[in-house]
Amino acid sequence: MDEELIGIHGLEEKRMLLETIRPQYIILKPTLLGGIRSSEEWIDTAENLGIGWWITSALESNIGLNAIAQFTATKKVKMPQGLGTGQLYHNNIESPLTIEKGQLYYRKEKKWDQNI
Repeated sequence: MDEELIGIHGLEEKRMLLETIRPQYIILKPTLLGGIRSSEEWIDTAENLGIGWWITSALESNIGLNAIAQFTATKKVKMPQGLGTGQLYHNNIESPLTIEKGQLYYRKEKKWDQNI
């Protein structure tokens, strides 16, 4: 299940939907689901029902992608996730995220321009 999750906000509604359909996986796009807290609810509900989950990004700027990437990192997932690269936009802010060999990394040594 993917975009079928959009617009389902109540915890009980989430549980009923997953219990009824029993998908193998749900695909979470935090920006479209109501944010981090709503995504947490989906994850907790899915795990309680033995349903797998996968986090992906929609069309976020580097700011949104950074937030989703950090949220995903807190989950200590072992399976690759579907995060975008933030390189779609021409007017995007510079990002501390880098892609190396298909993996997204946070570059800590980034020196930000103080004139921004």
